[in-house]
Amino acid sequence: MIPSVLRNTNFQLRLFGENFVKGMEIAFTHTKSAYGDECVHLLDETYKVEVDTEENAFISLKAPYPADTPEGHKFYFCVRDSPSRPFKHQGSDTWKILGTHHKLLPLWVSIILIIILLLLASLFSGLNLGLMALDRTELKIIANTGTEKERKYARAIMPVRAHGNYLLCTILLSNVAVNSTFTVILDDLTSGLVAVIGSTLAIVFIAEITPQAVCARHGLFVGAKSIWIMKIVMGICAPLAWPTSKLLDYFLGEEIGTHYNRERLKELVKVTNHVNDLDKEEVNIISGALDLRKKKVQDVMTKLDDCFMLPITSVLDFETMSEIVKSGYSRIPVYEGHRGNIVTVLFIKDLAFVDPDDNTPLRTLAQYYQNPCNFVFEDVTLDVMLKQFKEGHKGHMAFVQRIDRSGDGDPVYQTVGLVTLEDVIEEMIQAEIVDESDVITDNRTKKRLARPLNRFQDLAAFAGHQPHRVHVSPQLVLATFQFLSTSVDPFRPEMISETVLRRLLKQDVVKHIKLRGDEDRNDPKAYVFQEGRPVDYFVLILEGRVEVTVGRENLVFEAGPFTYFGIQALTQNIGVAEPQSPSALGSLQNLNMDSMLRHTFVPDYSVRAIADVYYLTIKRSMYLAAKRATLMEKGALTKGNTNEQIEPEVDKLLRDEGRTESLRETDAPPQPQEPSLASPATSNQKENPEEEALLKK
Repeated sequence: MIPSVLRNTNFQLRLFGENFVKGMEIAFTHTKSAYGDECVHLLDETYKVEVDTEENAFISLKAPYPADTPEGHKFYFCVRDSPSRPFKHQGSDTWKILGTHHKLLPLWVSIILIIILLLLASLFSGLNLGLMALDRTELKIIANTGTEKERKYARAIMPVRAHGNYLLCTILLSNVAVNSTFTVILDDLTSGLVAVIGSTLAIVFIAEITPQAVCARHGLFVGAKSIWIMKIVMGICAPLAWPTSKLLDYFLGEEIGTHYNRERLKELVKVTNHVNDLDKEEVNIISGALDLRKKKVQDVMTKLDDCFMLPITSVLDFETMSEIVKSGYSRIPVYEGHRGNIVTVLFIKDLAFVDPDDNTPLRTLAQYYQNPCNFVFEDVTLDVMLKQFKEGHKGHMAFVQRIDRSGDGDPVYQTVGLVTLEDVIEEMIQAEIVDESDVITDNRTKKRLARPLNRFQDLAAFAGHQPHRVHVSPQLVLATFQFLSTSVDPFRPEMISETVLRRLLKQDVVKHIKLRGDEDRNDPKAYVFQEGRPVDYFVLILEGRVEVTVGRENLVFEAGPFTYFGIQALTQNIGVAEPQSPSALGSLQNLNMDSMLRHTFVPDYSVRAIADVYYLTIKRSMYLAAKRATLMEKGALTKGNTNEQIEPEVDKLLRDEGRTESLRETDAPPQPQEPSLASPATSNQKENPEEEALLKK
């Protein structure tokens, strides 16, 4: 091999041989000749040899310029011992020939190539981070959910990115080849040290750091715009890159992209909350939906003790239906025996054609509709529960059961609560759903809502039904009229006319006490009168039995229909000794003055219902209104009017008084006066006239 140096460059050449002497000179010739022949066609310049030893020496020279011949770049050595002797040819062996060469490319071509190679190195380095960071999963997401430009870029990259290992091998192979070529060309322009330092700095700062920083943020855009270059490079590098990628696929497996499980996906949403456009509620909904499979029914159910339920023995009267409406629930569990024995579900829509006045048994309605119950175990996950609710075959409410193995016998199913579609949705959205009928936020914290407690107070009036309006048979009304007009002095015809008394009995004056069990007998609502508590009304028992407790000795006796109490509350003068004359009725002015007095009666006995009781109650104000109506009637009759003309005025007067009395019931109760010494009066026992006269004085 002929050693060669770059033309027109200074260099040192070390020579090895023998007989090196001081003063020896060397020259070059293009003419090939044998060893020892005299050299011809010598070049102009000669070089003195610097002798180290007899066996080696060196010379400093400038590479000679080649001749214009095919062998013009070869130079043969010619040596002489002294200036007086001729140059002797050293032979044509290859190791005795010095060759020269010129640069591979012109300077301007090398500069252009360096710039192109730097750009390609930057592109490959950037795509190595930008394209490989965009896995196939992310590209599919962008292609389906990105903007129009992002979708276009993702669709352009996806065919190339699908060959993950092939693309990786092509990028790395091309990047290494470009960097190596860049170093070689730079070395051709400069010295070795300059080429090493220059190529290192250029590759690091221009071809590595800058493009990777750009592609880390805009890799989708850069990859889409340069994808055609990558297709060309992949074709060029296919002979080496494709087999290598197949080996990687075989040993490492094909690239499948990034996949997230539930925990990672939920955490991804949370940690990227500050950069995405999701608000807190949306993050909670996503997290709740991902947690449905982990949570069970027992975590969200309403305990059985907190459920509004009805026994199957209930009667669908006005009070029961009012409780159902006030509860605010559209589905009500029905149990038999104990609360854990759920037998059916009552839908509030089932009550659409039920008349409260019919007192329909709940059992009859349940047997007619036969609404099924859905039972689930407490370890059922919420995603399974949501699927059942979505199907709708078993409704949107289920009863939660557990297997009770605490006893000595066989395990039994125990109902512990219920779960609804609302419970599952609340757990999914991580928030409480509060509708217009809710009283508390949830059944676990039992925090009450800030709402007025009397939001259902006008429910009966809105429904067109009076909750305390009790209907009795016409025969009982007629018997009551005859008894009052003949046996109770304040209601005799000379005090209250028959017309007014009939109108009075048509008002809301009949009450009903309904006892559902023995424990209800001690309920304050079972008392008609209570000892020491002021009253301003008269009571006549129509049906049922009451227990009367009298005096300090607590003498007890029972009373039945057409027994009356509290006659002293109707008149300011306690008792009526003898039938009064028509003049005793007084005038309208006296009645108006009497009505302004807050007269009350304080009984010294108690009257308590011991069975279902229907009784007539007439307040003092209503009684005074009846007396006023009687005066108006007598005055009108003396002027020639008929009863048909008077009855509308009487009805209006009594209705107005009834409304006024309803408003008075919302006021504070009247202060008690001095207790009366009167004892209960019955239809078979009249007051002592002498005692009444004494009390009057």
